[in-house]
Amino acid sequence: MAAGYVIAIALEAAGLVALALGLLMVRAEKQAKAAELKGVLRSGQPIQRAPRVAAPPARLEPAAIPAGDILVTGAPADASLGPSEAREALRRAFPDLPEFPTAPRAAA
Repeated sequence: MAAGYVIAIALEAAGLVALALGLLMVRAEKQAKAAELKGVLRSGQPIQRAPRVAAPPARLEPAAIPAGDILVTGAPADASLGPSEAREALRRAFPDLPEFPTAPRAAA
């Protein structure tokens, strides 16, 4: 059991060392940015920015465009619009609940 504690302490120490190094690196980057900005502000030279490049407009490939008309069919006109299986299962599970009316479907 002692070996487990030694391994745990070693891992904790390694994590703390990595955290300290990360904080030192962030601090060094901030100092470098501040020094660079201070030099630019003192020299009076404008900051050169990268040119903005507009993204090319999106194009549809000829293969991505459907060749023919798309036909969508709904339920047949003679299909019964009775309650669904899920509603029937709820009625069987909870017979004491009041009946809620279904929303009327839009006619096609």
